[in-house]
Amino acid sequence: MTTLVEVARRAGVSKSTVSNVIQGSAAVAEATRKRVEKAIRETGYRPNAIARSLRARTSHSIGMIVPDLSNPFHAALSVAVERAAKRHGYATLVAHTDCAPDIEIEVSRALFERRVDAVVIAGLSTGSDMPVSLLDNGIPVVLASFGGPSDQRLGSVDHDDIAAMESVVDHLFALGHRKFTFVSQSYAEQSGERRRQGFELALKRRGLVEVQRAQATAVVAHNDLIALDLIDEIERGGRMVPQDVSVTGHDDIPLAAHSRIRLTTVRSDATFMGERAIELVMRAMQAGGHVAHREIYTNPLVVRHTTGAAPQ
Repeated sequence: MTTLVEVARRAGVSKSTVSNVIQGSAAVAEATRKRVEKAIRETGYRPNAIARSLRARTSHSIGMIVPDLSNPFHAALSVAVERAAKRHGYATLVAHTDCAPDIEIEVSRALFERRVDAVVIAGLSTGSDMPVSLLDNGIPVVLASFGGPSDQRLGSVDHDDIAAMESVVDHLFALGHRKFTFVSQSYAEQSGERRRQGFELALKRRGLVEVQRAQATAVVAHNDLIALDLIDEIERGGRMVPQDVSVTGHDDIPLAAHSRIRLTTVRSDATFMGERAIELVMRAMQAGGHVAHREIYTNPLVVRHTTGAAPQ
C-alpha cells in the first residue's frame, strides 16, 4: 500500500503539503500542486480515501487482523478486542489473512480506506511491512502475541516464546527424552519462526539436534491445534501418548484441558492480551499519537497427561 510519505518523497514536499493538496484546504503553489498530483498518479496513491479520513478525523472503529480465525486462541483474542473496544464506543472490523502477503496488503488497504482509528494485529507473515505502512499513515498499531519490527512507534503485548520453548524442552529433557522434533504450522508466521528458534536454541544448549518425526520420542508442536492433530495421528499409527511419544502444545486453548486429552502446553492469556491491546491504543488515540510502548510476558508451562518418561 502506497503511503503519504512515499508521495511526499516523490514530489519533494512535506506530508502536510500533500494533505493540503488532497483536501484543497490551504493555498499551494500551482507548480507544487502539479508535482504532488503527478506523484499521486505515479504511485497509485488513493487520495479519495485519505481525503475522507482527514475530513472525518475518526470512524470510531478499530481493525483487528488475525492469521487464523479457526484457531481458538486467535478467536478468543478477537473477542476480547471486540468487547474491550465496544466498552469505549468503538466497533471492530476483523480480517482473517492466513498470513498470506497478498491478503495482508489488501486488508491493510481496506482498513485504511475505512478510516479505522487504530489496528490490533495478532500475527503476520515473515517480513511483512504492514505495521510500518499503517504507522506511516498515522494509524496507531498494537501487536498482540508477538513483537514484530523494531519501529519505535509500535505498541506490542508480547510473550517470551524463547523462554517458553526453553521450559518445554527442559521439562521433556528431565523426563529422559533426547530425541526431539518440532512441528510447525502450514503457513509462515513471525511467531512460528520465533518458537522454532527457541526450540533449536534449547536443544543446542543440551548438545542435541532435532531428529526426524518418526524417530522422535518428544514432539513439540507450534500450537495446541497442531498438537491435537499429532496425538490423533500418532495413536492411529499404533503408538501411544505419552507411553511411546510425548506431545506438547502452545496456547492452552479450552480443549487442551479436556479430561480425555489433558494436553501439556504453554499457557497464553488471549483475553488479557486483547484487553491490554485496546487499553494501549485508547491511550495513544487520546494523546493524539502512536502507542510507542512494548510489554513482554513470561507464559507458564502447564504439565498435564500428554508428556511422560521417555520409553526405554
